Amino acid sequence: MRTPENVIYTDNGNAPVSKLVGTACTIGIQSFISQVDFANGVCTLHADWPLQSAIQNNDIEKAKEGGKRKILVAVGGATFDTPSWKGCADNLNAFVAALVDFVKEHKFDGIDIDWEDTTDLVYMGDSAKKEECYDAVAFLVNLTKKLRAGLPAPQYIITHAPQPPYFDPAFYGGTYMQVMKLVGDAIDYLNIQYYNNESFVGTTGPEQAVKVAGTAGSPPYLTSIVGLVGQGLPVEKLLVGKPTSPENAGSGFLPIGEFCEDVVAPLVRKYGADFGGVMGWQLAQSPNSTDLEYDWISTVADALTGNAG
Repeated sequence: MRTPENVIYTDNGNAPVSKLVGTACTIGIQSFISQVDFANGVCTLHADWPLQSAIQNNDIEKAKEGGKRKILVAVGGATFDTPSWKGCADNLNAFVAALVDFVKEHKFDGIDIDWEDTTDLVYMGDSAKKEECYDAVAFLVNLTKKLRAGLPAPQYIITHAPQPPYFDPAFYGGTYMQVMKLVGDAIDYLNIQYYNNESFVGTTGPEQAVKVAGTAGSPPYLTSIVGLVGQGLPVEKLLVGKPTSPENAGSGFLPIGEFCEDVVAPLVRKYGADFGGVMGWQLAQSPNSTDLEYDWISTVADALTGNAG
């Protein structure tokens, strides 16, 4: 029987994925491949400092803890802008080849696509901006297909980290609902960022029971977990992503007790072990903190197994 995933990102040099040793985390994601360059048909990837440091210190192998967890590398993020993604779309084969080589060379267990390019969606609707944008759905679908060909399952995991508006057809066509319909079989998990989009997330525990979990309110909120399942997405692929501290997001944080009581526990009661799980951004208490969120990980682990106190 499967166990819901307990996923943690880190993008802090004080908190490499090797710090996950001894925790209940099942998938660690080391961030970020944050820039790309293309020249003569070749893609050069640029890692941010925490990722560089993790590689230099052999943190990836240490973090696996003898096979206890998978360790992925993330590409993209908030600083990966529209020209960067367009370059990747225009040079897709080179981009994929570089990513596949990076994963294999540094012994990662897969890759996380952190695409957050709302600007491109806006540009697509502006005839004056057409030359500056790309077809996001086609890009994400073809990127996923080609990555899966180069990183075959079950040896490698491919995840995406969409924001909840990307599932709403009223928000520029529901990019990720289209992606999942076209290539969902090749995506292992969606680390859905239920934060920094207050109108789609809410602020209090009861509000997030409606907008994040979807276990309260009728009919279920469209972009909640229950709402997405109702639209045909497999619950085992859906993870609730939350900030582990107020400093790790602009909005959307819930104290861990409220989060587990109002969001996680109701989903576990509804779906049992089929529920995809929880993602935390991130291991450190802030982008620069040396304090780590071990209690957050263990409390989530208890809630995912129905043992929340």
